[in-house]
Amino acid sequence: MEFFDVTKVYRDFRGRPLAMGVEGLSFAIREGETLALLGPNGSGKTTVIKLLAGLLIPTCGRITVGGVDVIRKRKKALEKVGVMLGDARSIYWNLTAGDNLEYFAALRGIYGKKSRERIKTLAGLLDFESILTRRVGELSRGMRQRLLLAIALLPGPRLLILDEPTFGLDVASRHEIRQLLREVVSKRRCAIVIATHQMDEAQELASHVCILRQGKAVTVDTMQGLIAKMSWAIDGQAQSSPWLEEVFLEVIDSTDKSTGFQRHDFGEGRKAGDIT
Repeated sequence: MEFFDVTKVYRDFRGRPLAMGVEGLSFAIREGETLALLGPNGSGKTTVIKLLAGLLIPTCGRITVGGVDVIRKRKKALEKVGVMLGDARSIYWNLTAGDNLEYFAALRGIYGKKSRERIKTLAGLLDFESILTRRVGELSRGMRQRLLLAIALLPGPRLLILDEPTFGLDVASRHEIRQLLREVVSKRRCAIVIATHQMDEAQELASHVCILRQGKAVTVDTMQGLIAKMSWAIDGQAQSSPWLEEVFLEVIDSTDKSTGFQRHDFGEGRKAGDIT
């Protein structure tokens, strides 16, 4: 997946600019990699998620998934994209978990035996076979999160987009969801973009991180590189910072001491235009 020089300007009904969603944002991610989007409220994380999911059209720039342009060939590009939002408003609480899965499988063009086999496989992978016949409204928040993850995995995605996947969960449930996501990365080898406010979650799940500020990338780096940068900024204390705002301020502080925004490559073989 590639984000190349993407700008999104929100406008009113007369076309007048209201706010900048993201500006000149570029990054790339390969299959098997996990990128964490970090930033305070209003930094542009949700805009990036919606652009990747095809829910918003960028004002300018290019977004591709598997080399297919999301704007010009939206349906083809999104065939192998799974999206998990951070709440359960997108599923039907009066239906059973199994009915929800069958319904969303049908929306993806998956029917009959193929649908049943895929649901059975995902229920086993995510350990929720016992709740398939229960109404969603009766499920715990943790089980609803598993269901949302299963729905996102139905198309066998090459790109999995997660928006606050552990939002509102207790410590034990967060740990379980994160463990499941690690298993997904290991077994499915898809690329994952995860938006989160929790630095510990990013450290645990992500191989790379993009910190956003007012719609721009403050830094795009590996997780190890970011930790090293923060440690340099505050004499080795940054690794103990559990929440995003502390970490974000530390990175901003280190950026202010340099000449501007930090730019990093994801690794060998990346073109200069792959990363901002």
